[in-house]
Amino acid sequence: MTWMIAAAGFGAGLIAALLLAVVEFGAWALVSPRRPADPGAYGPGEPIRALAADGVALAGRWIAADRPTGRVVVLVHGFGDGPAAMILDRAPAILARGWNVAAIDLRGYGASEGVHSTFGAREADDLRAWLDVLAGLVPPGEPFAPVIWGRSMGAAIALRAAVDDRRVRGLVLEAPMVDLRSSVATVMRRKRLPMSRALSSVVVRRAGRIAGAELARPGMLELAPRFDRPAIVVHGSDDDLIPTPLARDLAETFPSPATFLEVPGAKHVDVARVGGAAMLDEALRCLEAAT
Repeated sequence: MTWMIAAAGFGAGLIAALLLAVVEFGAWALVSPRRPADPGAYGPGEPIRALAADGVALAGRWIAADRPTGRVVVLVHGFGDGPAAMILDRAPAILARGWNVAAIDLRGYGASEGVHSTFGAREADDLRAWLDVLAGLVPPGEPFAPVIWGRSMGAAIALRAAVDDRRVRGLVLEAPMVDLRSSVATVMRRKRLPMSRALSSVVVRRAGRIAGAELARPGMLELAPRFDRPAIVVHGSDDDLIPTPLARDLAETFPSPATFLEVPGAKHVDVARVGGAAMLDEALRCLEAAT
């Protein structure tokens, strides 16, 4: 009998240790940005710089429209990509409609300094610092009219920044990460980890302690009612990370419901690629009509 109790205790301890390892690994992975092999590989445009409130040096890329304008689309990338992909898949269509393009490296990504990703806790303030810089790049006499186009994590950052900055004329939220805990739970289920829902909350909480910031709150569903300007939600019908009903709920939560554009056959990472020029033009037409 004694050996059975000892074996049970050993087994419980082993399971607890494994779960602790999963939490620790997941938490560090969540706040550790993925730098590209060549952070300078942006493509067209000229380098721009901004300084965050806490002294972190931020990098980005500016591509001016052919004709002078104060209209600017600020491209904010997601967790697993960077500005180069945002420029490649979106900038040509944006420039063709007469908007300037600014593609930024979030802190810890590309050529920007920074150690941890915080899903908007610090990046929202960084984005407002970028708006200060971009306002000085538009031609004299042209009214500064920025629109933020955020993808996945970048969409959450865009909304978090825009609710407190009236300069932002509108938002395009592509494959928005509506709820961080839910997304982490989805990833854990894919890896066949047990108790994914409970563990995801622990992972996000531990990640917040590592980064020294609250990662999951306020969430997009909490923030959307506070944004009273035009918004467009673009989402893939086959998104394997953010359920389509959750993205639709987000669109309906804005004071004036956001335009919802569904891209048939698109998953989480390829909305712009699958939607192509037609989707990009439709999103920009909707935004121009509203602004």
